Amino acid sequence: MNSTLLLDITTHALLHIEFCNLDKKLTITERNIKLNQFLKRAIKSNRYKRIKKNIKQWLTIAKLNDGLESLLLSEQMKLIENCSTDMHRFVELICMIESQLSTKVQYANARELDLQARFGQVLVCVIEADLQAIFDEEGLMTKTAQILFVGSPEYKDIFSAQIDKSTHFQSVLAYEDETHLRIELCRL
Repeated sequence: MNSTLLLDITTHALLHIEFCNLDKKLTITERNIKLNQFLKRAIKSNRYKRIKKNIKQWLTIAKLNDGLESLLLSEQMKLIENCSTDMHRFVELICMIESQLSTKVQYANARELDLQARFGQVLVCVIEADLQAIFDEEGLMTKTAQILFVGSPEYKDIFSAQIDKSTHFQSVLAYEDETHLRIELCRL
């Protein structure tokens, strides 16, 4: 159970920083400060009472190494091996897409989506501003997630290959043309 709580707090902290980064581009120092504040609030929460010691250790180690975000990412990868929910697997899939396409995946409502925005050569966007609308408190996927891709055909093939590699989600094609691809993901 502690592993699940540790995985939850690392995932929530990293998602928190990504959402903060959407509002304003944060420096590494600012990201680490926000993560530190997030974890200090978590220490006071009854929900994370059983892992308070682990969180304090992370804060101490990060202070010495000056890298809370990288520490949380490495801890998250270790924990994913032990326990994983739909939300964790979804975040892992998004990280793989970002890595393969050298981009950052955006999160936005359909009406707020800027089709001209690019991080690198492509636009990849989860059509939902709040992942909590897709997943329940336990991290199980409760509704489908739509992902939009805009880019060249060669990048579209790379994107499709990453989606197809997923053994945890099924993808359904919602729209496709030469440079656009919109899929819906649901859990298997």
